[in-house]
Amino acid sequence: MITNEETAKRSKVPEFGGTRSELYRITGDMSADSFAIYADKIGCKHHYSTNQVYTKGRTGSTVLLFECLRVIYDTIYDEYDKVAFVDSDIICNTEENIFDETGDYDVTGVLESEISSGQPGGYNSWDYDVKKRHMLERKYQRNNIPCVPTQPPLKPSCITTFNTGVMVWSKEGRLKARERFDDWYPYMKEGDERGDHFWINNDQPWLSGQIMKHHLTWQSIDQKWNDTPTHWEDGRGYNPEHSYFLHYTGGGNKVIMMDDYKKGKFKYLKP
Repeated sequence: MITNEETAKRSKVPEFGGTRSELYRITGDMSADSFAIYADKIGCKHHYSTNQVYTKGRTGSTVLLFECLRVIYDTIYDEYDKVAFVDSDIICNTEENIFDETGDYDVTGVLESEISSGQPGGYNSWDYDVKKRHMLERKYQRNNIPCVPTQPPLKPSCITTFNTGVMVWSKEGRLKARERFDDWYPYMKEGDERGDHFWINNDQPWLSGQIMKHHLTWQSIDQKWNDTPTHWEDGRGYNPEHSYFLHYTGGGNKVIMMDDYKKGKFKYLKP
């Protein structure tokens, strides 16, 4: 959970009186509290970082999002067989052990194309928006990243893309990535120079593309491990049988996260 001066300068979230930095810190702490309790229940070590370490000294529009690569490159994690990275706008709402879902894969997560919601279409907008597909394809081509489609039995998609808010890495997978992956910084800087959209210039398409390009073994697990409750009008997202990790993406949804906390909707956190 990292903010900087640029975060504070971004437009305020109308439903919240303070800056984005203040909002993100409040909800980040709530997320961390829920996962600290979860880690204790499943017998894991919990690490919540508020310091820019891996990307320190780098600048750019989406640089802070690439801090997620610290789980790959920082040797402090090498003592662990598996490491789960979780965004700081996610609340843990289960006692089920995510590490039991991972098997012998280098990396485990939830594909964008495997996430459905109460609204038409999925998270994989490039599959039903030709303009976005071309944008992503050109971005990949400029950066020597292959466009690898997702095949059945998973839902078909023209470009395999993880939602990187929840990723579980094996030690072998992290070491492979550390050795094989391209440098992420030119991808981001090229995007800044060209004025790429925020969604295409962040860690998610880059990291997904690197996993495919360098042939890491991977799997997509059920979206209950990375679900957005506000996308379900019937409240399905709050049912632990369906959603274990509740992902409140975007500024407005983080305000809803605070409201849901006050309403006592979270398994571990008591207002």
